[in-house]
Amino acid sequence: MKRVITWLALLTLLTTPFLSTCETSNLKQENEGLRKQIESLTSEKAQLQSQVREFTSKGSELTAKVDELTRVNEELNAKVDELSKVNEELRAKVEKKAPAKMKTLPKKQIEKGER
Repeated sequence: MKRVITWLALLTLLTTPFLSTCETSNLKQENEGLRKQIESLTSEKAQLQSQVREFTSKGSELTAKVDELTRVNEELNAKVDELSKVNEELRAKVEKKAPAKMKTLPKKQIEKGER
Protein backbone atom coordinates (compact mmCIF):
# COMPACT_ATOMS: atom_id res chain seq x y z
CA MET A 1 0.00 0.00 0.00
CA LYS A 2 2.88 2.28 0.81
CA ARG A 3 4.35 1.67 -2.63
CA VAL A 4 1.07 2.53 -4.34
CA ILE A 5 0.77 5.76 -2.38
CA THR A 6 4.41 6.57 -3.07
CA TRP A 7 4.00 5.94 -6.79
CA LEU A 8 0.81 8.02 -6.92
CA ALA A 9 2.49 10.89 -5.09
CA LEU A 10 5.51 10.67 -7.39
CA LEU A 11 3.27 10.49 -10.46
CA THR A 12 1.31 13.50 -9.23
CA LEU A 13 4.48 15.52 -8.67
CA LEU A 14 5.81 14.63 -12.10
CA THR A 15 2.59 15.34 -14.04
CA THR A 16 1.74 18.61 -12.31
CA PRO A 17 4.32 20.73 -14.23
CA PHE A 18 3.11 19.31 -17.55
CA LEU A 19 -0.50 20.09 -16.75
CA SER A 20 0.34 23.59 -15.59
CA THR A 21 2.43 24.14 -18.73
CA CYS A 22 -0.52 23.17 -20.92
CA GLU A 23 -2.79 25.48 -18.98
CA THR A 24 -0.26 28.30 -19.20
CA SER A 25 0.09 27.98 -22.96
CA ASN A 26 -3.70 27.93 -23.34
CA LEU A 27 -3.95 31.03 -21.17
CA LYS A 28 -1.26 32.78 -23.24
CA GLN A 29 -3.10 32.00 -26.47
CA GLU A 30 -6.38 33.18 -24.99
CA ASN A 31 -4.74 36.37 -23.71
CA GLU A 32 -3.25 37.06 -27.13
CA GLY A 33 -6.63 36.60 -28.76
CA LEU A 34 -8.23 38.94 -26.24
CA ARG A 35 -5.52 41.56 -26.85
CA LYS A 36 -6.24 41.44 -30.57
CA GLN A 37 -9.95 41.86 -29.90
CA ILE A 38 -9.25 44.83 -27.63
CA GLU A 39 -7.08 46.45 -30.31
CA SER A 40 -9.76 45.99 -32.98
CA LEU A 41 -12.47 47.29 -30.63
CA THR A 42 -10.32 50.29 -29.72
CA SER A 43 -9.80 51.19 -33.37
CA GLU A 44 -13.49 50.68 -34.10
CA LYS A 45 -14.38 52.89 -31.13
CA ALA A 46 -12.11 55.68 -32.43
CA GLN A 47 -13.67 55.36 -35.86
CA LEU A 48 -17.20 55.54 -34.46
CA GLN A 49 -16.31 58.54 -32.28
CA SER A 50 -15.05 60.42 -35.33
CA GLN A 51 -18.26 59.56 -37.18
CA VAL A 52 -20.33 60.81 -34.24
CA ARG A 53 -18.38 64.10 -34.23
CA GLU A 54 -18.87 64.42 -37.99
CA PHE A 55 -22.60 63.72 -37.81
CA THR A 56 -23.00 66.10 -34.89
CA SER A 57 -21.37 68.92 -36.82
CA LYS A 58 -23.45 68.10 -39.90
CA GLY A 59 -26.56 68.01 -37.73
CA SER A 60 -25.93 71.53 -36.45
CA GLU A 61 -25.28 72.72 -40.01
CA LEU A 62 -28.52 71.14 -41.18
CA THR A 63 -30.42 72.68 -38.28
CA ALA A 64 -29.08 76.10 -39.25
CA LYS A 65 -30.12 75.52 -42.88
CA VAL A 66 -33.59 74.39 -41.83
CA ASP A 67 -33.97 77.51 -39.69
CA GLU A 68 -32.88 79.71 -42.58
CA LEU A 69 -35.22 77.98 -45.03
CA THR A 70 -38.10 78.28 -42.56
CA ARG A 71 -37.47 82.01 -42.29
CA VAL A 72 -37.31 82.38 -46.09
CA ASN A 73 -40.52 80.34 -46.41
CA GLU A 74 -42.31 82.62 -43.96
CA GLU A 75 -41.12 85.69 -45.87
CA LEU A 76 -42.33 84.20 -49.15
CA ASN A 77 -45.69 83.30 -47.64
CA ALA A 78 -46.06 86.88 -46.43
CA LYS A 79 -45.25 88.15 -49.94
CA VAL A 80 -47.76 85.72 -51.46
CA ASP A 81 -50.44 86.95 -49.07
CA GLU A 82 -49.62 90.56 -49.93
CA LEU A 83 -49.65 89.88 -53.66
CA SER A 84 -52.93 87.97 -53.35
CA LYS A 85 -54.53 91.02 -51.73
CA VAL A 86 -53.17 93.28 -54.48
CA ASN A 87 -54.40 90.82 -57.10
CA GLU A 88 -57.90 90.77 -55.62
CA GLU A 89 -57.97 94.56 -55.51
CA LEU A 90 -56.95 94.71 -59.17
CA ARG A 91 -59.58 92.12 -60.10
CA ALA A 92 -62.21 94.16 -58.31
CA LYS A 93 -61.16 97.26 -60.26
CA VAL A 94 -61.20 95.34 -63.55
CA GLU A 95 -64.66 93.92 -62.81
CA LYS A 96 -65.95 97.41 -62.10
CA LYS A 97 -64.54 98.72 -65.36
CA ALA A 98 -65.56 95.72 -67.48
CA PRO A 99 -69.32 96.44 -67.47
CA ALA A 100 -68.60 100.03 -68.44
CA LYS A 101 -66.62 98.88 -71.47
CA MET A 102 -69.40 96.60 -72.59
CA LYS A 103 -71.81 99.53 -72.66
CA THR A 104 -69.55 101.50 -74.98
CA LEU A 105 -69.18 98.79 -77.60
CA PRO A 106 -70.81 99.65 -80.91
CA LYS A 107 -73.87 97.67 -81.90
CA LYS A 108 -72.08 96.20 -84.91
CA GLN A 109 -69.42 94.59 -82.75
CA ILE A 110 -72.06 93.17 -80.41
CA GLU A 111 -73.89 91.61 -83.36
CA LYS A 112 -70.68 90.05 -84.67
CA GLY A 113 -69.81 88.74 -81.22
CA GLU A 114 -66.61 90.75 -80.97
CA ARG A 115 -65.46 92.36 -77.82
